[in-house]
Amino acid sequence: MTIPKQCKVHGLKSNNCYFAVFCVGLVRSNSRRFMPSPADEEAHQLSYLQKHIANIISLLADPVVGEGDESSVLSLESFEHIGFLLHFCDKGSDVPSLSQATPFFKNSNPDIPAVLVPASEVHDWLLKKIASAMESISDRISGKENGPSNASGQEAATVVTCEALNKVPSNDRGPCIIDGVSKTSLFKQASDLKGRSVKVANCHDSVIYLLAPLRYATVYGCSDSTIVLGAAGKAVRVEHCERVHVIAATKRICIANCRECVFYLGVNHRPLIVGDNHKLQVAPYNTFYSHLEEHMTEVGIVPTINRWNESLALGAVDPHDSLSHPTGASDKQSESASCVDPNQFTNFLIPNWFVGEALGSTKDNPFPLPDAYMAVQQTSLKSLEETRQSLRETPLEDNRKRELTTAFHMHFKDWLYGIFIESITFYFIYSVGH
Repeated sequence: MTIPKQCKVHGLKSNNCYFAVFCVGLVRSNSRRFMPSPADEEAHQLSYLQKHIANIISLLADPVVGEGDESSVLSLESFEHIGFLLHFCDKGSDVPSLSQATPFFKNSNPDIPAVLVPASEVHDWLLKKIASAMESISDRISGKENGPSNASGQEAATVVTCEALNKVPSNDRGPCIIDGVSKTSLFKQASDLKGRSVKVANCHDSVIYLLAPLRYATVYGCSDSTIVLGAAGKAVRVEHCERVHVIAATKRICIANCRECVFYLGVNHRPLIVGDNHKLQVAPYNTFYSHLEEHMTEVGIVPTINRWNESLALGAVDPHDSLSHPTGASDKQSESASCVDPNQFTNFLIPNWFVGEALGSTKDNPFPLPDAYMAVQQTSLKSLEETRQSLRETPLEDNRKRELTTAFHMHFKDWLYGIFIESITFYFIYSVGH
């Protein structure tokens, strides 16, 4: 099955279940005005899935010999492949596998071959769940249009249920859109963003800090920037970016049509890579801020599970895309990502911009580093300490000491000047934003 290029992970709620759908997204414009709301995107995804679910099931099903062309069945193993498209939460807790959310495969013994289930039964069950989710989204959209005073008791109950499932309550202010930031630093914290979805679009040559518990985060059309995302409880999507470093703690991430980007990840599920990508790299999570663990707990991210190096490339490059796929070229598999060499791995230091505010309990990176990366860090720290000790103990003449001190001071001034300019720009933007 070829997954469409314009794809994403997103959340869809249905009663006590939460869908995470990896599906086609709305066509986007570079214009800020055209960015659709999360509800619009979810409705579009559901509509697409409803239309194509029969074809998806037919690709996974096995025909029944002697029963005619229309009779087919699904095994437990085949059904689990749909887990790349759908994910369930039951009453706020993640269901370990898609099969455990179904009435026909639930509690199957892995040591005993599961009973084959008619494809038609699976199809009808999925359509029922999709229809329920679409109805929930429709009620939510109509509730917003009519205002909270016109909402029925049933709609109010739905909102309460959604808040419990999402752990971080949905913020009524809607998604935060950061568009067109260039050659500067931007900082937003929990008081600005808590419970909201964030879209970072068309930003260049900048450093953007979004240190808050988030629902979704989208990074679109950015270049030559570093983007630090706090804790995204649903999913992160990165599309059409070039030479961008993304640092993210999240449950899921989808990367599409990116070039020469590096992703420092603390992620609970396998990163999905789709579309036309080139020279992508992944590495373990490499930073922290004082409230990180608190924010991760709020959105349900588990620090002991990090699948940063288990990226999965899905689908093929679209042969009809003339920009990335020249005429006459054969179809090819989407390019995956390579791991950053441990010797090139460095920690990222987040400045403490607001000295004097209450600090959280996080003192270090909550995601354990793999042995190879930890060994290199320990070697670097040891080398640094040895250099310091050597400088202290090396006998130098007074004129040589002055030359060394002057060299240190010059480099320090250059560094300090860069930090000063960045800080002034940051405080100006932050003040205007408030």
